[in-house]
Amino acid sequence: MDFDNSTQGGAGSLEGFQQQLDHWYTFLVDDLSDKRSERFPFLYSPLWPLAVLAVYFLLVFYWIPNHMRDRKPYDLRKVMVGYNAFQVVVCYCLIRQLVRHGWTFRYLYACELVDYSEGKDAIGFLVAAYLNYVVKTIELTETVMFALRKKRNQISFLHVYHHVFTYLLAWIFAKYVGGSMLTYTIIVNSMVHMCMYSYYLMAVIPEYVPFKLSKLKRYITSIQIIQLVSILLNILFAMRSGCGIPRTHIMLYMPYMVVLISMFVNFYYKTYRTAISQTLGVCYTDGGLSRSNRSSRKLD
Repeated sequence: MDFDNSTQGGAGSLEGFQQQLDHWYTFLVDDLSDKRSERFPFLYSPLWPLAVLAVYFLLVFYWIPNHMRDRKPYDLRKVMVGYNAFQVVVCYCLIRQLVRHGWTFRYLYACELVDYSEGKDAIGFLVAAYLNYVVKTIELTETVMFALRKKRNQISFLHVYHHVFTYLLAWIFAKYVGGSMLTYTIIVNSMVHMCMYSYYLMAVIPEYVPFKLSKLKRYITSIQIIQLVSILLNILFAMRSGCGIPRTHIMLYMPYMVVLISMFVNFYYKTYRTAISQTLGVCYTDGGLSRSNRSSRKLD
């Protein structure tokens, strides 16, 4: 009898724990989310981004290294040309999508809240947030291309940290926010990426470029740092008292941005302030080319 009671008690505890999990899952995934986001694929469940990242890490750090151990690097020149051109176009589309639905530079500093209605402009902002999430998903393939080209030195902690957390934050933003003054990040990031991927594109086909690209790399990195600082400023404006921007997203976003800025500044200092780095011309924003003279001569 005592054994039966203890068994029933254990089963009851397990059932209660499962109910608590179900409650929290429903609260976090359904109750807190923007209900309009349910119309978009691959956005409802957090299992999707977690599965994508699991495949990402397995590909980059296990499957591809094992596959490439006794093989020569793949020549992905044509793929890189298409990819970089695609990024330039899609970044322009993101900017156009937000501007045509009412975005202005007031969104940098003004307390513009999320419009959760079904209005045309509100849905336009949500579509832009979702498209941004899709773009950040696609950007994970950059690391895969590095691995296939055996550019292990390019798969740095900065690179992986940046792409993984940007992807996760894009999913959170599209599912839970979908608008507000925080869309400044999408605009300024798309503007910088248009410059950055244009540079990458030219780096892949330097024989068609009438000038040396090596001089541009320092300015590309500088623009990225300025972008990150301006995004942090946007977050600080959103945190001021009386502004009803969702604090949860800000609390997730701000530490990531602070760490990222510090890593980029440290990278900039090491790359452009030491004799060794200036000789090597190593640059995170080199589109996969590891030395400055390669950008002006040929692809790896």
